[in-house]
Amino acid sequence: MDAGGMGQATEHDCAANMTLILEKKMRDHSLHVELSRQEAVAEMTDALSASSGKIRPERVALEDAYGRVLSRDITCKSDVPSALTCALDSIAVKWDDFADLEPGAVPDTSSWVRGIDWEFANTGVAMPEGFDTAIVIEHVEVSDDEERVTILAAPSERFAGTRAAGSKMKASDIAVAAPCIITPDVAARIASAGHSSVEVMARPRVAFIPTGNELVSPNVPFSKRAPDRFAGAGRVYESNSIVVKGKVEQWGGVYVPFDIVPDDRDAIQTAVERACAVADIVVLNAGSSKGSDDWSVEVLEEMGRIICHQTNHGPGHHSSYAIVGDTPIVGISGPSAGASFTLNFYLLPIMRKFQGLDPNPTLVPARLGAEFPKGKMHKRAEEDGRPLSGEERPAEATRPGEEFFSIKFLELAPDADGCLVATPLPGRPGSPQTYGANALYMLPAGASATMPSPGDIIMVEPLM
Repeated sequence: MDAGGMGQATEHDCAANMTLILEKKMRDHSLHVELSRQEAVAEMTDALSASSGKIRPERVALEDAYGRVLSRDITCKSDVPSALTCALDSIAVKWDDFADLEPGAVPDTSSWVRGIDWEFANTGVAMPEGFDTAIVIEHVEVSDDEERVTILAAPSERFAGTRAAGSKMKASDIAVAAPCIITPDVAARIASAGHSSVEVMARPRVAFIPTGNELVSPNVPFSKRAPDRFAGAGRVYESNSIVVKGKVEQWGGVYVPFDIVPDDRDAIQTAVERACAVADIVVLNAGSSKGSDDWSVEVLEEMGRIICHQTNHGPGHHSSYAIVGDTPIVGISGPSAGASFTLNFYLLPIMRKFQGLDPNPTLVPARLGAEFPKGKMHKRAEEDGRPLSGEERPAEATRPGEEFFSIKFLELAPDADGCLVATPLPGRPGSPQTYGANALYMLPAGASATMPSPGDIIMVEPLM
């Protein structure tokens, strides 16, 4: 081989070695975009608005529409009621028999004939032909043979006790406005407007891809003696699929499971490609932090556009948003407690956007009932003036003007005065102490943070 050929081979080998070195180093995401929760959701929903190909309606039978989101206004096909109807179980009479009497007076009905002078009239049924006024059955006495009647209380005016045609809805009136979640009561109104099927937003299909060499299915038994046939030491049972499935179905979506994918760039890319082909939204689990095998963000950068990587809160700090083609990708990290936050904060808004609903969280005012327990985020070494230990992660938002939020669980309950009181719960997210939580609060942390005090009114987010 000549010198030139040797030189080229050496450069190739060096490049290959350098690639290997780079692939084994810890991931550096310092240049990636960090956004607040609000900023991230706004940018992702804006991106979805620009590409609405996957946001689509479909028609379903009304009896199958419970819990679905109505995509088009429902108009009334005819007047409701369609004729003069009786409001309550009554007898039908003619107002002309009362018009010339003193107010409250009743006529002599001893010679009245059923079907000519009076008739039974039932709730919601069209008034008998020739009758225009109704008296509830409690104010009449009917003979045993149901042919004679005695009136105990006079009607107040013509058409008393009745409902005019079109008094509830008129033909072409909007009976139910979209978007609207179809409850049994809403479905009843739709049916009363003359519809047996409705146009609803399609259920978003949500694919879930768990990644990680350490993961193993929960149905695989553990054995130290035969790790080749069972789950070996150091393996972790994959549990986030349970969380994702539950939330996706609770929020009106269709769950699309994928097998565990190893920490391999090509394998992750292949899984994402397959998921984008069969789902409207993809949830990609893990591979988003700084570990040497964390490839997810790099893969998404190559395949599409990163909207954000890292958010200014914890748990869920290593959450991410990306768009691949026209498919939104939600990156979640960590165990199920942190993953649950990411799903609530970032998957739910997308699913609501797909269904035509407001993606923004609901906040309610509540009075803080006790001090927030101080966690590690408020006990950092930098604040104590001591050097960091090797196992301690540097604090977030240490410079003036920077923001970081620690997510805290709350128990919401009404006080004696009727005001909602928010009581902070001890324990880390996912711990048994937090299982009774029904709300959360994003507690400011860092150099510029101002802690709320007991008695302050704070805006809290009910858990969905």
